Amino acid sequence: MSVNPDAQELPDAPPSGAPQAPMPDMDTSLTFDPLALTERVKALEEENFLLRMLVDTHPDIMFVKDAQGLFRFANQTLIDFYGTTLEDIVGREDSHYTGNTEQGHFFRRSVQQVLNKYEREVIFEDATDGETGEVNHFRSIKQPFHSPQGTGMVAVLAHNITTQVREHERKNRQIDHIYDTSLEGFWDWSISDSQVTHNRRWSQILEIPESELCNSLDEFAAMLHPDDTPEVMAAIEDCLAGKTPYYHRHRMLNREGKVLWVIDKGDVIERGRDGTPLRMIGSITDITRVVESEALLHQHNRFDSLTKLANRCSLIDVLQQTIITTAIRGDHAALVFIDLDHFKKINDLLGHAAGDHLLIEVAHRLSSQVRSTDMVARFGGDEFVILLQPLSAHESDARREFEDVMRKLQYALDQPYSLTGPSGQPLEHHSSASMGSIIFHGRGLCAEELIRRADIAMYCAKDAGRNQRVSFDPSMRVELERAVQLEHDLRSAIELGQMWIELQPQFDQYQQLLGAECLLRWRHPTYGMISPFEFIPLAEKSLLIVTLGDWVLEEACTLLTAWESIPALANIHLSINVSARQIDNPSYVDEMVVTLARHGIAPQRLQLELTESVFVCDMPTTVGRMHQLNALGLSLSLDDFGTGFSSLTYIKQLPFSELKIDRSFINDLEHDVMDYRMVEFIVHLGHELGMRVVAEGVETRSQMDHLVTMGCDVIQGYLLAKPMPVTEFIKRHGVS
Repeated sequence: MSVNPDAQELPDAPPSGAPQAPMPDMDTSLTFDPLALTERVKALEEENFLLRMLVDTHPDIMFVKDAQGLFRFANQTLIDFYGTTLEDIVGREDSHYTGNTEQGHFFRRSVQQVLNKYEREVIFEDATDGETGEVNHFRSIKQPFHSPQGTGMVAVLAHNITTQVREHERKNRQIDHIYDTSLEGFWDWSISDSQVTHNRRWSQILEIPESELCNSLDEFAAMLHPDDTPEVMAAIEDCLAGKTPYYHRHRMLNREGKVLWVIDKGDVIERGRDGTPLRMIGSITDITRVVESEALLHQHNRFDSLTKLANRCSLIDVLQQTIITTAIRGDHAALVFIDLDHFKKINDLLGHAAGDHLLIEVAHRLSSQVRSTDMVARFGGDEFVILLQPLSAHESDARREFEDVMRKLQYALDQPYSLTGPSGQPLEHHSSASMGSIIFHGRGLCAEELIRRADIAMYCAKDAGRNQRVSFDPSMRVELERAVQLEHDLRSAIELGQMWIELQPQFDQYQQLLGAECLLRWRHPTYGMISPFEFIPLAEKSLLIVTLGDWVLEEACTLLTAWESIPALANIHLSINVSARQIDNPSYVDEMVVTLARHGIAPQRLQLELTESVFVCDMPTTVGRMHQLNALGLSLSLDDFGTGFSSLTYIKQLPFSELKIDRSFINDLEHDVMDYRMVEFIVHLGHELGMRVVAEGVETRSQMDHLVTMGCDVIQGYLLAKPMPVTEFIKRHGVS
């Protein structure tokens, strides 16, 4: 057996002095009484039995050793521990059972030391079995005494604390494991000698091998970022003075000069009697990635990721400051709101990669045309905002400076762009932009209001035909407020019974009724009759056009169902206008199937009129849906032909059965040779493609005669019939 050399000795209070062996007094006057002696022996045997039972059943080990370290007595607990007998153990030492000679020598020396001191001792000691290697831990109370014969001996009470020690060691190992594997780098600073110890994670964070650490406060200070050192040291001093726990976020440098961000925290845990700090412990947490993420988030929050321009948030901050500075300096500034014309067409036809490339190029061109003091921001989508500041203090001079920049901007945006088509082929694209602007001075308007007014002017530029520059005028606000009110009221117009259908008849060359076009009407309670040319664009913009289109479809189907009982109307068709946004709806075809089935009408009696705006949608999807509609038996009519984006390629792909010539060509048909030839060409083209041709807006007999001569199939216009209420239509045409 071997002994733990680190075992602690905890002396207890010693007895007042070593007792002397008693010398028996010889009383020769006593008479020998055999019976009394027998009774005395029996009493002693019973007492010895009880004492033996008490000692043997005690859970702790009890034994007596002589000065040579040999067992003179052992209780049953020790006998069982060594697996022997009382007769065998007396006269032997521990090494006889453990095979550990070194341990036997230790225990012998321990007995001798206790006898020499002649004081009771409490000792924590380990015993290792030489054969099994098992270590047991004891708390031993050792009491010296003399036998009746005067021989020095030591009585030992040994409490086995192996289970508690192993549990304590297990917990310590857990703590050590946590300490070494923690994500935090722990440090322990002995202030008196400036020595600092660390766990493994601390060296990992600083990327320094543990073997190369000096473990000193000077080493820690040398790794602080120079700009942060004063604050860190001040925070440590405050902690040492007891003002506040130490907590600081700062930078540290590894040996290669790499910057690491950490949160360093700790506190004094030990002080002297006079309050002098003796020991401080704490930890550092690596937050480098958190700080980098914060920087990226700041970049994201302040700048547009695609164009690298300032974003809306940055613009508003700078604009608010500009409002203040113009008031202080007495000069002017200007805000320009820019929206690219037909940008959606680029994404739909060439793909989003081409659209992104265009946005990046636009950002570059805008940035190259402004001054160093100006700001270009991407507001969102294809919208850009430019803040021009400062401009002159004199308004007329400020407007000249403003116009100079605007001309440069528009010229730059009008230049062709080099894009890549879906198949990788190079394309030259000509784009344009609508610009709204406002020049301002002082604090009269807030940032949001300035942006809103420039935005209003931009929409006026779009309404004026796009590729325009418009400055804000107060009257625009009135128009905008009307538009906002109408859009709001449009949402409830159907439910409130403010909308209805009028029908405009369509005739053949012989003025025989073929059908009618459903025209939506709206009487506003405040503004009176609202033209479709005003509320339909509002509905398109707000997506209410889908709701209106569904309602018109229901009305048309209801009429066709009712007319089946009226012979004169049982075979005519009704035309309804369908928005490109409705075609964009993935469920539109399925909803059409359900509606037709619910009303039980023949699909051939319903005609869908689509404008050329469908050509700027997702063409493959549009072509597919239109073929599905045609397969249901519905007729498709291309409305307002000649005014939009039509091309023969698209017309050939789509299953139109009818072309409607836009009224703008019909107006001057009698007087404009080019319009005449255009109409004649459209009629010929429609027939060549197997389509019926409709002329709308026919108002004079001369126009009709020319159209009949050209072979136009259907006439629609005020000449033959104006739009009329349904009841009047039935009254006029429902009698055969």
